[in-house]
Amino acid sequence: MAGLKSNNLLLSSSIQYVINVCMTVPALLYVDRWGRRPTLLVGAVLMATFLFANGGILASYGHYAGPEGVDNTPEASWEVSGAPSKGLIACSYLFVASYAPTWGPVSWIYPPELYPLRVRGKAVALATSGNWAFNFALGYFVPPAFVNIKWQTYIVFGVFCVSMFVHVFFMFPETAGKTLEEVEDIFTDPHGLRYIGTPAWKTRITTKRVSLLERGEVDPEKNSPYHNESSPDRDSGMGTAKISNPV
Repeated sequence: MAGLKSNNLLLSSSIQYVINVCMTVPALLYVDRWGRRPTLLVGAVLMATFLFANGGILASYGHYAGPEGVDNTPEASWEVSGAPSKGLIACSYLFVASYAPTWGPVSWIYPPELYPLRVRGKAVALATSGNWAFNFALGYFVPPAFVNIKWQTYIVFGVFCVSMFVHVFFMFPETAGKTLEEVEDIFTDPHGLRYIGTPAWKTRITTKRVSLLERGEVDPEKNSPYHNESSPDRDSGMGTAKISNPV
């Protein structure tokens, strides 16, 4: 759609994948400190912005490329050239840069943290299956969409991102730095909303606690700092076994 051909098209696509890999690194380092909700909310806003921008560029500066499309590719039914084409490419790169550190990794991190142990295996398997099923469906939906509704395809996906923001804000509680028991307490809060528990927008991440967990200074099972007091038994590496002999 941006009017790129042969080697230039290959190069632009390669840059997109490099951006995806590089922008995932910040998530590996900081995703636990950012929290799940802020990461997903910011990602949804940024992705929606760049999708709407792409749709606007194509609607304002593009033109119909004919039934055969660009370079005999019917899916490339809308063409734009010149400076607007560079804006189209830039927004596409920025979309990838927004997705990579936000929805990309968190969509895999969040499900295992959300479900209790009794259903975690089945629930995560179902979530993963749904993820790949929709990816499979997109491969069939997007090409015909570009042929039939052209630049409006970007608007459709932009609306999806806005819906994602609303859904996350109202329905996705914060799970970063929380134990399984604490996450379950969110849904069973007697003072919360019916069928929901503690309202998602009232859940928070405790940055200090996450930092302590990363340094191994908090026992996640007891939800308390480790005690480093020394004792003769601990210093010597030996313990004293007390055996009771009931009569």
